[in-house]
Amino acid sequence: MKIITTIRGSLLALALAGMAHAGTVGNGAPNQSGGSDLNGYLEADNFSLSDAIYLTAVQYWTLQNDSTDYSGDTVWEIYQDASGLPGSLAASGDAAATGTATGKTTYGLAEYSYAFTINVPLAAGNYWLGLHNGSNSGIPSTSFYWAWSAGTGNSQSQDLSVTSSAWATNSAELAFLLTTAPTPEPTSFALVGCGLLTAWFSRRRFTGKV
Repeated sequence: MKIITTIRGSLLALALAGMAHAGTVGNGAPNQSGGSDLNGYLEADNFSLSDAIYLTAVQYWTLQNDSTDYSGDTVWEIYQDASGLPGSLAASGDAAATGTATGKTTYGLAEYSYAFTINVPLAAGNYWLGLHNGSNSGIPSTSFYWAWSAGTGNSQSQDLSVTSSAWATNSAELAFLLTTAPTPEPTSFALVGCGLLTAWFSRRRFTGKV
């Protein structure tokens, strides 16, 4: 039983060590100054990573008339940076994001917060998060805008009604947060494993039992 307790304790310590280094990147919450169309346009904003990580969740904020303006799913894309513009696609997916009204408004539109989980490993570097209200092949006829944040910088829009449309500047930062978790550390895990094996063999020699 002692060796099982040792294993459990070591794995718990390893898990807690990983949790301690989890964090977020992004522009943060909206500042109620406006938003960019997530129906007729694919919207994207940039972020940077100083270390290799896993992206585990996405939170973004919108402006809309009511909850029915959301199509029910969010198309998300992670792009490599290409000289200050979204470049090659690094990861993508389609998520049924959960939306919650924040109680705030901007120009008569209600503010919502949406969140969904992902599991994307990324190396250190510069990237772009792209979002759209439903499939990129559809343009919902609703009011659904990616809210702006107080951050200084830029974001990009791609007109979905125009074939092979180029990215164009929004001159505003978009409100989002990405939750990150550290990548596994094989060396640390190997050291823990060696310690467990040493304890196991020592106990086996002492007791003569497995």
